[in-house]
Amino acid sequence: MVTFLRTLFFFLVFWTHQLLILPFLVYYSIRADRTGDPGVRPPVCRIAHGWGRLICRLGGARVTVNDHAGLAPDEAVLFVSNHQSDFDIPVLLAFGGRDLAFVAKKELENIPLVSPWMKLMGCIFLDRENRRKQVAQIKQTVEHLQSGLSMVVFPEGTRSRSPEMRPFAKGSLNIAERAGVRIVPITLRDTYALNPKGVFGFPGGDVTLTLHPALDPTTLSKDEKSDLHNAVQAVVASALHPASTIEDAHA
Repeated sequence: MVTFLRTLFFFLVFWTHQLLILPFLVYYSIRADRTGDPGVRPPVCRIAHGWGRLICRLGGARVTVNDHAGLAPDEAVLFVSNHQSDFDIPVLLAFGGRDLAFVAKKELENIPLVSPWMKLMGCIFLDRENRRKQVAQIKQTVEHLQSGLSMVVFPEGTRSRSPEMRPFAKGSLNIAERAGVRIVPITLRDTYALNPKGVFGFPGGDVTLTLHPALDPTTLSKDEKSDLHNAVQAVVASALHPASTIEDAHA
């Protein structure tokens, strides 16, 4: 019964909130279209930050953050995260510690009222079936990073809906070197349990967001760069299970 009531309340508040902030969406969209003003991004990201916290509260997510990244407040980085659940995005928006945008699958571009906000934030809807378009989108991601906006990639390509990870795609991590920014591996643990596979509703639960120490891909050897996706995945995996400790993983 608690899960049912939480789920009902979730959707009621979610869509009510979307309608209440609709005037801001219209205003910032017009401002961005007419002037191309990048100044719309900070207030849009603040709204997205609040939205993320609201979604986490509505979904019953109790989030613990372990921040070992050692980042300066204004440093743009490429966050590389595992992907367990639809809740990953609101958790990262709420607790990522800075303005950020996502390299997302193109299907998210079709979500009403949500995708326009993502576009204003600087999110890229990657079209994996169109090579020419994908090249242009990767270039745009690099430009976002160089402009000071942190970006998030999910190298698994889709949600695992479980504690396990799919193999990390190799190419997505090359973006960091092209942009001249550091990589921060991120582990999201137990977000899949907030919306379990095969279960309707949001039972809530404890989740952990771990930001691992940042690494500079420009300092790596050719062989290390070639195996970077596997090395980063190993770092992410080190904090997936409760028995693991960040201190042990980074010793």
